[in-house]
Amino acid sequence: MNYLQRILIALAFCLATGLATLRPAWSQTGAVLPLAPEDQQKITAKLGAGVVGQALPSQPITDTSVYFPLQDRSPSYLVTAGKNAGNTQTLPLAKRNRPNGQPAWRAALSPTLAAFVRQTVEGDLMMASVADSSHDVLVITNPANPFLLKGMQPGETRTFNQSVSVNYLDDPTRQDYSGNMTGAYTYVGTYQVSVPAGTYSAILMRVKVEGKVGPAHTTDTAYYFFAPQVGVVAMISQEDVEAFWIIHIDTSTGKVLASAS
Repeated sequence: MNYLQRILIALAFCLATGLATLRPAWSQTGAVLPLAPEDQQKITAKLGAGVVGQALPSQPITDTSVYFPLQDRSPSYLVTAGKNAGNTQTLPLAKRNRPNGQPAWRAALSPTLAAFVRQTVEGDLMMASVADSSHDVLVITNPANPFLLKGMQPGETRTFNQSVSVNYLDDPTRQDYSGNMTGAYTYVGTYQVSVPAGTYSAILMRVKVEGKVGPAHTTDTAYYFFAPQVGVVAMISQEDVEAFWIIHIDTSTGKVLASAS
């Protein structure tokens, strides 16, 4: 090997190393991403110590239905934090048929709270609205909230801006409150999650939102752990839509899967 060849090889090595350094962390397939201290603290406070264990290698989300199977089922959850702590709640996922033949899904988040989930042609799962039967209100976001996004890489964050309206079920034309929110949706990583229903390798999705709806300036962070072929095995989310969106009372609660059937 002559001198010129050595120089070219050295330059090629430096270029490759530089490109690897510039590559964003979320493009590293199989990366192990430990929980940030802030996330760890919030998750432990709401779900309990020992529920979320070691970080595991993460993979891109190539099929959202693997992590949230779209099929009728009635899983039950143990409430770990909030006013209903210690209770068990059955939270069904049920298919709804629209007049145009397109399927939609109603996913219960609590006995009085239901999210309406649809799958886009691209394969994303979006949450367009949430109904709170305890206050007879429907919160509609435009664009819809991300629930699971196809193609997301470990550690990746996607931001969004949306309008929010709060409508009353007994009078859909009445809209007393509306506003705008900004959000950040993050594929945090993959973790060992131990709940009453078993131990799972679950991906963690975090949603941070901030904005003003009506008189209230709201900030919130929600967490959803999805296990392959099972669905949500643990979550931290708001329990009372009206209190949170309009008055901004923190009603966040934790739930862990007690039975998948």
